[in-house]
Amino acid sequence: MFKLISRKNVLSITGIFISCYLLFLMPYAVTDGITKGLKICFYTILPSLFPFMVLSSYIIKSDVLAPIYKALAPITRFLFKQPDCAVAVIIMGLIGGFPVGAKMTATLYENGRISRNEARRLCMFCVNGGPAFIITAVGVGMLGSSKAGVIMFASLCLSSVILGIISRFFSDSAESRTNHKSYKQSPLLALSSSVTDNVNAILGICAWVILFSALTECIKQMKFSESVYTALVSVLEVTKGCSQTAEKMPIPVITAIIGFGGFCVHCQVYSYIRATELKYIRFFTGRVINGALSAVICYLLLTVFPVDIETSLQNVTNVVPFSVSLPAFLAIISMCIIMIFDIDSKRKVC
Repeated sequence: MFKLISRKNVLSITGIFISCYLLFLMPYAVTDGITKGLKICFYTILPSLFPFMVLSSYIIKSDVLAPIYKALAPITRFLFKQPDCAVAVIIMGLIGGFPVGAKMTATLYENGRISRNEARRLCMFCVNGGPAFIITAVGVGMLGSSKAGVIMFASLCLSSVILGIISRFFSDSAESRTNHKSYKQSPLLALSSSVTDNVNAILGICAWVILFSALTECIKQMKFSESVYTALVSVLEVTKGCSQTAEKMPIPVITAIIGFGGFCVHCQVYSYIRATELKYIRFFTGRVINGALSAVICYLLLTVFPVDIETSLQNVTNVVPFSVSLPAFLAIISMCIIMIFDIDSKRKVC
């Protein structure tokens, strides 16, 4: 009897009872949270994240940027001890948004293009917020300063690069010497499968955002003290954590919250890190280190480039709908141009 009640079962049963309790006791808070979550998905996640996810999948499946990989391969091998195909993962992981880097890593590993050790190490430092969120949403929308957003984004990128450099010392030389398989689809097939695969992926991300939005609204109704509520929200959901701390905490603290990502982001990338057989405790530890390191870097940058935040603007938490970044627009246009030329170069003359 007691053997059947394992620790995992106890946690699952407890979670079910808490969920039922919240659903029946706070139906209006749950409804309000779901509505807010849907707005976040429609106005922010779909227009800013989905194009990057399609682009990243197309890059991996078509292997259209192979010449660029080879040109940057010496740098990638020297800094991170990663193969040339990891160049796209590292770049898109820095600018594409939280799940993009992890998803690309899982795809490369499943296709046999990188080893398990390389995939695990990539997942440790290629999960980052994109410029659309950090600069536009947090910097401009919440802090009223694009300069603050740029400094936070630079701090998070530097922190990730440093973690990547540290990860090279944990590489498996024997495993890295294995031959990496080549994997390439035709341009049209790569584009078609990229769109189809990422529709399912974006729906999963939106589901987690809606779920955590409902949870944070319930926590808001529980009469916690302001400090306890702020701490809970900050570790649960990164967007609300940033908006809650924007008018109360210094910029390095907000940077640390983004660097950690929140459990909502952890749930979004969990299936991808599991595909690489990376233990969650190691991923969690990496997120904590990334948050702390990015905060230190942000503090140092602010001493050199001070930022004045207007208090009247700190309460502005509504981001302009469809606030996508310029890199996203340029990336999509570039992908279309590359695909057109790639198809044209392979066209047979009768």
